[in-house]
Amino acid sequence: MRAPSWLRKSLALRLALVYGLLSVLVVSLMGLGIYGLAARYLRSAAERDLKALAGFYAAYLATTAPDADRLGTLAPELLRLFTPQANHDLRLFNARNGALLAATRDLGPLPSLAALSELGYRRPTLFVAGSKDQPGRAYSVSSLTASDGTPLAVIEVSRDMGEVESFLGTLRWVLFGAGGMALVAASLVSLWLGGQTARPLRQIESATEVIAAGDFSRRLSVGREDEIGRLAASINRMAAELARLEATRHEFIARISHDLRTPLTAIKGLVINLQDTAPETMQASLSTMDEQTDRLIRLVNDLLALSRLQRGELRLVRAQTDLAAVVYSAVSLASEKARRLGVALTADLSSPLPPVQGDADRLQQVVLNLLDNALRATPAAGAVKVQVAAEGEEIVLRITDNGRGLTSEEAAHAFEPTFRGPGGGAGLGLTIARDLVLAHGGRIWLQNRPEGGAEAGFALPC
Repeated sequence: MRAPSWLRKSLALRLALVYGLLSVLVVSLMGLGIYGLAARYLRSAAERDLKALAGFYAAYLATTAPDADRLGTLAPELLRLFTPQANHDLRLFNARNGALLAATRDLGPLPSLAALSELGYRRPTLFVAGSKDQPGRAYSVSSLTASDGTPLAVIEVSRDMGEVESFLGTLRWVLFGAGGMALVAASLVSLWLGGQTARPLRQIESATEVIAAGDFSRRLSVGREDEIGRLAASINRMAAELARLEATRHEFIARISHDLRTPLTAIKGLVINLQDTAPETMQASLSTMDEQTDRLIRLVNDLLALSRLQRGELRLVRAQTDLAAVVYSAVSLASEKARRLGVALTADLSSPLPPVQGDADRLQQVVLNLLDNALRATPAAGAVKVQVAAEGEEIVLRITDNGRGLTSEEAAHAFEPTFRGPGGGAGLGLTIARDLVLAHGGRIWLQNRPEGGAEAGFALPC
């Protein structure tokens, strides 16, 4: 049987429940132990007292009335001397026939079960009703014998156990009340202990989520010397090492990108010069070299831009920007690629739009990256449509295609720089687009369309 979800999701509640149940178990066992010991002691003490009194009275009566005749004559007078004291009552039964000879108080003519057992085969036969002990009374018996060993009588000493039972009842209520108070206190302490244990774990969980998201500056301040404190210190060391490695990576990417741009630019110039002078038979190869050189330059520029974005070094030149004009320019630049791929590229920019505060060049880069991704995902004879409209307090751009759509993995990780889809990935374009949109205070998405294909877009505040 599985625990409910609210309990599985909270370590503090589980700890509090465990502490509380243990406390209840301990308090219950202690209460039962105290009550059991007290009851056993009081009842055993009463039995010992009764047994001692029975032996004393038996010895006294045997000395005072050593034969059956004198005992029968003196029994009422002797027992009258033993008036009930401390709730003790005495009854004297004839050893030959079990008849009641005398009693300090009228408790009936029938002997108790203890006296009946002591009488043995001399049980009375003149009584129709069977002997029964009165409820709430304790009994002890002793035999009287003559000097020649002949049984004379059986003396029964009994007492009302009402006071003992009343005390035990009061003790039960006291223990029950104390147990209830202990349970409440244990529950409160358990909740506090559970919270104290789970609070640093929640801080660690929050910090690790932030670190996993890429913020390596987060540090934990759990001032403890136990296992949780050592775990927090290990996480802090891990975050510091990750921050150092990330800084080293960014520095390496920035340097290698900068160093690659110069030779690539030189190669680009040489290819262009060769295209002007080379014979026709070499033009196809030179054209391929030119395209691949452009691709390498774009990748290097993307690496450099991404590195600057992630380090916060890329400065946006913000101004009042007509997003429609930016989109129109990007569509014009992408139209040649769409023609080569056999994809129909259209734009719906008819509505007048309010301006946005942004960097026009960087926003054009975002649109081009999204268009490039859509064109590559669309098969020949397919269509890509660009729409820009004002929706509430935002300007929203949507780029839709009728391609194969996205897998669940692509939809979840498309903007991550290390993700490569089934087709080999989209480079760093989507990652750069995401970071640029976020730098403008907007939001970006890539999702499947119900009617088929995919939709990429972003929204910027007016």
